[in-house]
Amino acid sequence: MNNLLSGDVQVKSMEQTVKYAEQHLGEICSLMASYTRKTAKLRDKADLLVAQLFDFSSREDAEVQIGLKNIAEDLAMVQDYRQAQVQRLETRVVAPLKAYGDIVKNRRADLKKYSVDVKKELKELQKLERIQLRNPADRQSVSQAEVNAQKASTNAQRSIRQLEETIKDFQRQKLEDIKRIFTDFITLEMVFHAKALEIYTHTHHSLEAINTQRDLESRSTLQCQRGMEEEEEEEKEEEEFSESVTEAGRHISRPSSAARHAELRRWQK
Repeated sequence: MNNLLSGDVQVKSMEQTVKYAEQHLGEICSLMASYTRKTAKLRDKADLLVAQLFDFSSREDAEVQIGLKNIAEDLAMVQDYRQAQVQRLETRVVAPLKAYGDIVKNRRADLKKYSVDVKKELKELQKLERIQLRNPADRQSVSQAEVNAQKASTNAQRSIRQLEETIKDFQRQKLEDIKRIFTDFITLEMVFHAKALEIYTHTHHSLEAINTQRDLESRSTLQCQRGMEEEEEEEKEEEEFSESVTEAGRHISRPSSAARHAELRRWQK
């Protein structure tokens, strides 16, 4: 009976180990999956921003146009790295954590098997105790009950040893996996941010190089040119209008006195 009590304490300790792993790793897995989805959504929003920047740049002057295109191209490159980050988060972080769902399920099955063996051992011990109390003289029944109890006890002891090894391996593997998973996670973050910093540094230099004054001067010069062209066009239109009026006047002006006199004599004849 003392062995049963000792085994029960061990099993409860093992159950707690599995329970905590299921609870905390399950929550971490859920959060990491959410983190990965949010990163993918950020990538999508950045892609829309890239498209908008390209569209906006086509409507600006040369300096700002080049600057906006550089921003868009650099931001697009960062999203390529972010896409790689998302894929690696899914395979190196989320997937291994998700696998612990099945691992924990298998460990629970091991605990259940041991529980069945312990219950069987307890049942055989109780049966032996009843026979010894009721028919102590029936050596055959007592002997058979002792054999059954011993067999059940042996099976239970073997199960507990196997379970101890299984849970020990589970704990060792869990710790190694946690170390590896989070090492991969931090490495992925470091690589992405290092690449992003490198690209954004280039972007910052490109922005600093934009000469907005040059664009303003170019725009002012262009406006002056357009103004002069419009004035020339207006003057040309006025000249053409004057010429057309003069020409029309020639056609509708009254005939001279000699012409009228000749016309009158022709009618008189």
